[in-house]
Order: sequence, then structure tokens, then C-alpha cells
Amino acid sequence: MKNLDSLTLKFFYEENLSFFKGAQVQKIQMPNRKEIIFYLRNNGENRKFYINIDPKYPHICFIKDKESYNLKIPKIPPMFCMQLRKYLETSKIKDLILVKYDRILEFYFDKTDEFGTVQNIVLALEIMGKYSNVILYDKKTSLIIGSNHNVSSDKSSIREVYGGIKYIYPPKIQKHDILKTSYSTFIELKSDIQKNFYYFSKPFLEFLKDKSNNENLYEILQKAVFKPDLIKEFWGNYNSINENIYNYFQKNVNSDRMENLKNKLLKLLNSKLNKFNKALNEKIDYEKFERYKKSGDLILQYIYKIKEGEKKVIFEGVEIELDSNLSPSMNAQKYYKLYSKLKSKLEITEKRKEEIKKQKEYIEEIIFSINSADEYNSLLEIEEEVDEFILLKKNEEKEKPKVETITYLGYELLIGKNNKQNDFIIRKLSSPEDIWLHAINCPSSHLIIKTQNGKKPVLDEVLLYAANLVKNNSAYKNSKKAGIIYTKRKYLKRPPNTPLGYVTYSNEKEIII
Repeated sequence: MKNLDSLTLKFFYEENLSFFKGAQVQKIQMPNRKEIIFYLRNNGENRKFYINIDPKYPHICFIKDKESYNLKIPKIPPMFCMQLRKYLETSKIKDLILVKYDRILEFYFDKTDEFGTVQNIVLALEIMGKYSNVILYDKKTSLIIGSNHNVSSDKSSIREVYGGIKYIYPPKIQKHDILKTSYSTFIELKSDIQKNFYYFSKPFLEFLKDKSNNENLYEILQKAVFKPDLIKEFWGNYNSINENIYNYFQKNVNSDRMENLKNKLLKLLNSKLNKFNKALNEKIDYEKFERYKKSGDLILQYIYKIKEGEKKVIFEGVEIELDSNLSPSMNAQKYYKLYSKLKSKLEITEKRKEEIKKQKEYIEEIIFSINSADEYNSLLEIEEEVDEFILLKKNEEKEKPKVETITYLGYELLIGKNNKQNDFIIRKLSSPEDIWLHAINCPSSHLIIKTQNGKKPVLDEVLLYAANLVKNNSAYKNSKKAGIIYTKRKYLKRPPNTPLGYVTYSNEKEIII
């Protein structure tokens, strides 16, 4: 993983300084405690300035839109977001300073309060790995107004950060500037360039060494600090420093975001699945059930042989415990009551097991959808479904699921990649005469072939193409052979009180792929 080092930050600063100076802060949003978006406007241009202080990939850049980073804005913003809005919204960036040789960028604002007093406010972005932070402080007094992460003496004995104390820079390690170092001094210090010189992160240094040899390394290092060409090549060789940062980190952030959400959902579902399996594997004592009835029958059959006060009798090889305080007929009734009670319990248990089997199949469908998901928005739809099913959360502002649509030979094919999408295409997007496809006896996408409600009969070639799509979006994906069923949409039914996406069907036909 590459890091946003001080050299990349230096070139980013130089590249965007003219836009930042004089830019007005129109809006501030915090999707979570690690990410901030500043909506800036300057010289008729709008940009979204994105700050990420996650220790895995701290960085800053201009982004195209919230969707590019899969950002979801909460209804209630974090407290620090409220502070930023109070002090910085509608204000203009008066100046911008990069702390030399460091990964600290400071934005200077003039904020006029309700009494007409001008406050000099500084927003310090510290992009320093696990120590990354965003700090708001008063320039005149150096007192911290607020910070994204408060650092107490318990967390650090070197530097504390929280509201009300003075802002101080992190301790700086003294190194050499390659542009101010003679070749002879470089030779003495080149055994550990990263330790002895500013700017060079380990990955970037390895990149430069691969491009050089012992004779020209000194020149390449100087060129790297003086011109942005090599740093651009290191990050991906896009036109601007911002593009390089954006394209590299967007891919990594989104990949990590996808992986984290997948793991979270799978953990929750597998936990539920384990409980279901445990319930299904619970053994029912049918022998005990039958023994109660037989004991009652035998007592009545041989009641004339039972003496008052007997505690135990044996009839037809069956040993029967008796309550000596009860008459023989009352003992028989006691066993019939136990039989009746256990019978009811077993019936309830069997019924419950049938329900659990359906829920288990439903969870397996969701797990398949999660493992097959290749878009974050699709995972968010599944998360809503999981919340409703397992955590019983109601989503009041449901968005319409985004369904993939494919056009083939003039036919429109709708593919559901999760249960929300499957349910949506069946209930809302299909007509009675449209064709529905699904894999047999395994999790798969639901697919609808639009037929203009029967006015456009489906060609065999289109049906075969759709069946292949279903196979590739099913648990049969890597199998040599798969059975795909199809029928008209009007032959589908969703029984009451069944999970989302669950349907029964009739008049189906099968295609073997």
C-alpha cells in the first residue's frame, strides 16, 4: 500500500494553491468520523475537497462526487462536523500553508462572529498515518477549538490534542534536504536515504532505485523533488497529482469498504445460520412420546391387575411408573395428558422446523448475493434487507433498487442481483406475460425477459442467452451442467409471511445448460 508522503502533498499543494486561495466554503459534510467533504467554490468553479484520515489510507484530494467513494451522508452529523460548519461555512480561505518537509496542510480563514469580531481560524490537516487528524484552532491564541480525534495524556505522552489547550506541531525528525546536499555528503548518507533525507517514503524510494543505478541515483532523487514527473509515474501516471491520488486511493478505499461490509454481513448471517442449524439438528424424542401413550393404554388394559398403592407395574415387557396416591385410572389419565402435551409440543416443533428451513434457505440466498456482489450499492441494498430481517430495523426512506438491464437482440432483460432487486423486478417491473427464469434448487438471480406483455414472443436464442446469464449468476456458475427453469410471470406467487424474493411457481419448463 502506498502512502501519501510529504513529497506528493507538496506537489498537490503547488498544483491546487491558486484554486484554494479565495475559495468559499459552501457546505461541509462528514459521512463518518474518518471522512470529511468540503464543497468549495472559486472563480466560478465548484469542487469537492475530500479528506480521509483513516489510518489505512489517509489522504486528501478533489473527488468527482460522493458516489465515486460510495459515501453515505448520515441524518445526524458528528459533533466535529457541527463545529466545522459553525466556524467555516460561508467563510473564504484566506491563505494556505504547507508545513515544510511535513504532511501538514493549514488553511487560514477570517471568521466574523455575531458581534462583528474577526477571528483568525486555522484548519490543520495532519496526514500522518495512524496519527492523522483534523484540528481547528484560533490563530491569535493558538488554542484548539476542536479536533476530529482528541488525544489525551493517556494516549500520548508526547503531544496532546483536545479543545482548550494550545496547538503545537508534532515533533519533527531532523533530516537533510536533497536539493541542499552536496554529492559527497549524499555518498556518506546514502546507506539509509529514507532515514537521512526528507520526502522519500519507502515505496517511492524503491521505485526510484529501480529506475536508476548507483551513478545517477543522486540526480534522480533531486529531479523527483524538483519536478512532479516521477511522482506522477509512481502513482499511476495520470495528468495531474490530484488525479493520481484520486484514482489510486478511490480503488483501495472502495475495495476495503466492500470487504468490510461483506465481512460484517456474513458474520451476522452465519451466526444466524448456526442457530438455525442447531435448531434443525435438535433431536426429538419420539420414543418418549409413544411410551406415554402405550403406558396409558396398558394401564387401562390391565387395570384389574393393578393393586391400590402400587408404585411400579410391568405389562407386556413395559415397566410403568405409578403414582401411589392416584388410582389406576387416574394414572392412565396422567400418562395421556403427558402424551397430549408432548404431542402438541412436537407438532409445534415440527412446524417451527419447517419455518426455520425456509428462513435458512432465505439466508443462504442472501449469502450467495453477498458473495456475488460486485458493487457497493448492491451491498447497501442487501444490508437494508439484513437489517429488516435480522435486526428488525425499518428503513423509512427506501430507495428503488438499481436493477441491471441488458439488451439482447432487441429484448430487454432484467437481472436481480439480490432479494430486494429480485422482488422489485417481479412486483414492479414485469408484466403477467413476461418470462421469468431461475436456477433449479439453488440460489441464483431472478431474470425477467420483457415481452411487451406477450406481444413480442421470445426467440429460442434469447431464451438460451438468458438461461446462460442465470447460470453465471447462480451457485452453478462453475458447474459443467445446470438446470434453469422458466415460466410466465403470471404463474409466480409469493405466499404470505414469506421472505423477500421467495416465490412459488407452476407451468414451468426446464433448460439444461
